[in-house]
Amino acid sequence: MAKRKIGKCRRNARRAQALKNARDEDRFEADKVKAEIREKGTQKELIRVPHSFIIHSGSVGRYLRELERDLRKVMEPNTASKLQILKRNNLKDFIVNGAVLGVTHVMVLTRSENSVHFRIIRSPQGPTVYFKVKEYTLARDVRHDQKRSYIMPEMFQSAPLVVMNGFNNPEKKHLQLVQSMVQNMFPVMNVDTLKLSKVKRCVLWNYNEEEDTIEFRHYSIKSVPAGVNKTTKKLLQSKVPNLANYKDISDYFLNPGQLSESEFEGEQKEVELTQDLASRGCKAGLKTNLRLIELGPRMKLQLYKVYEGVDEGEMLYHAYIKKSAQEVAAIRAKLPSLKKKKLRYEKNVEHRVIRRLKITEDKKQEIEERKKSETEKLARKQAQVTGHNVEDPDEEARKHEEKRKARQEKREKEGKVVKKKKGGKGGRKGGARKAGAPGGTKSPAAGGKRFGGASSGGFAAKKKGGRAPLAMSMKSKPKFKRN
Repeated sequence: MAKRKIGKCRRNARRAQALKNARDEDRFEADKVKAEIREKGTQKELIRVPHSFIIHSGSVGRYLRELERDLRKVMEPNTASKLQILKRNNLKDFIVNGAVLGVTHVMVLTRSENSVHFRIIRSPQGPTVYFKVKEYTLARDVRHDQKRSYIMPEMFQSAPLVVMNGFNNPEKKHLQLVQSMVQNMFPVMNVDTLKLSKVKRCVLWNYNEEEDTIEFRHYSIKSVPAGVNKTTKKLLQSKVPNLANYKDISDYFLNPGQLSESEFEGEQKEVELTQDLASRGCKAGLKTNLRLIELGPRMKLQLYKVYEGVDEGEMLYHAYIKKSAQEVAAIRAKLPSLKKKKLRYEKNVEHRVIRRLKITEDKKQEIEERKKSETEKLARKQAQVTGHNVEDPDEEARKHEEKRKARQEKREKEGKVVKKKKGGKGGRKGGARKAGAPGGTKSPAAGGKRFGGASSGGFAAKKKGGRAPLAMSMKSKPKFKRN
């Protein structure tokens, strides 16, 4: 009975294990399908998200190259942060190749003799917005002036939040165009599905109406719990401090020296969280203070013109040139002819390039033919001097192969097919030579007799199909007498 119970328990255990394995397999398959669906959804979202190239044109210097890297850091993760720019590359290369990669915006930094210019191009058809960079500060200089900088690699895994201020002026249409251009450079954030833990940076574009300039700033967002002083926040957000130098715990909380000069402990606006954040003490339903810590870079921009296309087309706005309605109508009337003229010029340039390439190819072919004729001429002269007929090596190989085949067929007909034998190095074909047969060597001591004979003092007879052994017989060995 005990054995039966043990067997039944084992069978039940095996069945339970099999059911568990089946459930695990089903769960694994379901997770796999969910992951595939999620991956497809993320791919579709990535296709919809705007992407950008940030490049420079011409010689700009090392500071503008560093500004270029800082701007790429701002636009991460939807930009080519390691894009290499070669001297032979031009703007058209980035526009054409970027359209294939899904690039929607191209930002270009250039330097003239007097100023620095910044362009934002909507790829691939325009418009193009031109800014003059009046002032700029690199990110490393901004962080150097701060007592405590707050920067982490996780900040750049999600796109920043865009804040626009002062662009909603109905009288200035060019500002509304700039606003739409800047907003379309960053992905749209849905408030219903947005996760607050992913919003870690923000970009500020502020229009200063008095100076007619646009200020660009880049900040990181830091959340701290509200309703507690600085020392308590340190306890909530970090490890337990060293209290060895304090007589009482109240000395630590009431010590005013815990605050730094860059930190503010006064009244701040409190925000009630609807979701949990990654930082300690910031849970849903609790009140939290949000702080902005500047990351850099800074730029002070001045808009001076807008084109309809990519560096071409109708000029939609110019800060210094004002034209009447009649002049604008005349320019618009001339635009089709100017476009045709430009297309004709581009075609002429293309045909000119094709002709040059064809001429260079013909020259190369002519040089090769000349070299070939000269080598053949030299070969004929050499043949006349040496008396050998110089032919094509392929032709000689073919003739040699034909002769070999003819000899093989002749041997097969005569029934004397020569078989290759596996022997030592220098093995002879055929059987052993007879004594006195031609081909042997005469022995000077034998008086004209050949080696391999039947004499008792000669070498032993060689084996069939091999060389004669060089070992001497016992009778032929010389005898020495002892004195």
